[in-house]
Amino acid sequence: MPRTTPTRKGKRFLPDLAEPFRSILLILVIVPPGVIGIGALCIGLLFAAEGMGRSLTFEEAFNGVLAVLMALFFLPLCHAGTYRWFWHIEKKRQAGHFLSGAAMPDAFSEPTEPPPVVPINLRQRAVYALLYLAAIGLLLFVYLPLGHQAVLQGFIARFSSGRASAGSLATLLTAWLPLLGGMAVVMLALEGDMKKIRSGLLDPTETLRLQGRVEWLGAFVTAFAMTSLLCFMFGAMIARYLG
Repeated sequence: MPRTTPTRKGKRFLPDLAEPFRSILLILVIVPPGVIGIGALCIGLLFAAEGMGRSLTFEEAFNGVLAVLMALFFLPLCHAGTYRWFWHIEKKRQAGHFLSGAAMPDAFSEPTEPPPVVPINLRQRAVYALLYLAAIGLLLFVYLPLGHQAVLQGFIARFSSGRASAGSLATLLTAWLPLLGGMAVVMLALEGDMKKIRSGLLDPTETLRLQGRVEWLGAFVTAFAMTSLLCFMFGAMIARYLG
């Protein structure tokens, strides 16, 4: 009998409203206030820098605000969505959906249920918090100063032969390298956990805890790579069209 796990109860925004009207309303609710808020933050940052006697351009302020928002808000939101999707795939695997050779669905192409409630001990929570602090610090170090963005873009321009190869190299450096490197570290670090899960000798609670750690870390690495790529893309657009 397949293992059953408790799940969180999720509530959709305006569940009775049909698509695409629900998506359009969400865009209208989120985008205009977001644009106004980002503009206000940029202006406030410019005034604050002037008050401190520091020289700051609008491009630097815009890039800085976007980098901070991406690191502090997009990263955890992306992580939550990816974590939910990873559990969706894991549940399908446990139910035997892929035993007959069925193809893996495209990312986020299917409706998903909330992930199960995974028991997490204090040590694991501390590790998760440290990982978040390290990821946010690294994103801000690389992408917050517009000068760092310029160095990265100069490196890509130097070792690429055209716009297409520059885009491929940028994706490789800012997304695929963090993703593949992070996944390799996660697989090596959790090799023992995976062996314990596959053995089938653990009680359901411990199996759920270990499986939850696998899904959490895999989703975290994926979310970090996606955030890194978007931070670079925003910085590149600012440098190209506003610089």
